[in-house]
Amino acid sequence: FEAQNQKPGLKTRIANFLKAWWANPKARYATLAGIAALVLLIAAIPPSRYFVLNTVGVRASASVTITDQSTQLPLKNVEVTLAGQTAQTDGNGRAKLSGVKLGSTTLVVNRRAFAKIDKKVVVGWGSNPYGNLGLKPTGSQYSFVITDFLSGKGIAKATTSANDAETVADNKGNLVLTVDPGQASPLNVTVKAQGYRDEVVSLNLDDKTTHSVKMVPSAKHSFVSRRSGIYDLYAVDVDGKNEKLLLAGTGSERDDLALLAQPSKNFVALSSSRDTARNKDGYLLTTLNVIDTKTGSKNTVAQAEDIRIIDWIGNKLIFVQTIASASASNPNRQRLVSYDAENNTQKELASSNFFNDIVSTSGNIYYAPSDYNTTASPGFFKTTPEGSRTNVLNKAVWNIVRNQYEQLFLLAGNDWYSHKLGDVTASKLAAAPANQKNHGYRDSGDYKQSIWVDSRDGKGVLLKYDTTAQKDTVLATQSGLVSPVYWLNDSYVVYRIHTDQENADYVLNLDGGQPRKISNVTTTRDVGSWYGN
Repeated sequence: FEAQNQKPGLKTRIANFLKAWWANPKARYATLAGIAALVLLIAAIPPSRYFVLNTVGVRASASVTITDQSTQLPLKNVEVTLAGQTAQTDGNGRAKLSGVKLGSTTLVVNRRAFAKIDKKVVVGWGSNPYGNLGLKPTGSQYSFVITDFLSGKGIAKATTSANDAETVADNKGNLVLTVDPGQASPLNVTVKAQGYRDEVVSLNLDDKTTHSVKMVPSAKHSFVSRRSGIYDLYAVDVDGKNEKLLLAGTGSERDDLALLAQPSKNFVALSSSRDTARNKDGYLLTTLNVIDTKTGSKNTVAQAEDIRIIDWIGNKLIFVQTIASASASNPNRQRLVSYDAENNTQKELASSNFFNDIVSTSGNIYYAPSDYNTTASPGFFKTTPEGSRTNVLNKAVWNIVRNQYEQLFLLAGNDWYSHKLGDVTASKLAAAPANQKNHGYRDSGDYKQSIWVDSRDGKGVLLKYDTTAQKDTVLATQSGLVSPVYWLNDSYVVYRIHTDQENADYVLNLDGGQPRKISNVTTTRDVGSWYGN
């Protein structure tokens, strides 16, 4: 009797209710319709919709571009706040915010010396681009024009900054810096541009004239000088400023020094007999050093009877060393080596009793090992700095002639062959090439251009070859213009003038302007030709 009067448990009652509800079509459909109506009502009313979505963790993103209302130029490092999220504008004046709650809120834009913006916005589901907002300047404004020191052309995206104020230049290098009225005078303004040395301008706040700032490449020029009586290695900015001694001479250097810079990586390679090490016959050995022009740190890469610098390919230095005290008949007496200057590691790419000829171009090294005293099959090879090798011709090549950029002419015995860059083989020619004068091309870092030196009408001529247009352009014609030449960056070229009156390095900008003398130098061995190296 007691068991019959015992009430069912909560779970049982709920289960019985749901069964009864499901068994009653009218009740079931009315309930589902009510739930659907409630969902539609929540979706139709933005506050309720955003509340529900925020509750379940839905978040959105937003973006806005901030400019100076008076100049329409983008403003950098402006603080933008939206629904508790904060971001700074980039060099294009754009701020991106993520993790933003949905719903009505206030977009706050704040920058000293400008009027604050408080704008009511609605953050919806998605990306929420709010377009361009112009800040009204309230401080004092100063105009600048930022140009390249040689070409005189404006530098786009150059910036000026003072305390927390920073402004970006337009495509012609023009910008306006807005300064808080409370700033003390003079005000130090830092000018920056990618690939250029930072400049500091002392700004007199009473001076409202346009301020011109000429920017100099940040890459250092390296050169050897005997002004002290011994062969010292120096680095200097190309406007002649900030000269520093990189490596003092020892007094034991012969006059066959060679150096080659890799300015974009701040490295310079120097081969010289600066150390006192000798082979078993008392011959002074050559040392190869790689020096960081920014820090002055030095790595000794190799020491040999002879070291010939071939090229820089990225951060890898390509060179050939003749092993000290090796027999003249040693089949591996010479080593072709790739040295990684960033990791201080090296890799042997090939070896031979001697190399007949070597050419570096387009990021590859072409080499012709001799067939003297070797059991290896003869051949002409192409290799990458990492050691990926291709056999281009199964014959011993004695000489490589390069009188045009895309073509290598190969002398193998009494026969001539032609190899087009990018091909995997060489084809036999009916006769020798009419012109057998090498051009000694030196490629830019992006391999889109190459420079070389010619002699015309008793003067040296510096030419630039455009690999896309496949044409030469004369950059400079000057008495005494000779190699070595190299790229300071993809716009600046350094060349040498050697006359009875002057031995100096000059710099020019491909975008225009007159060449400028950097410094007097001491002659070093040319690295542009295997036979002349």
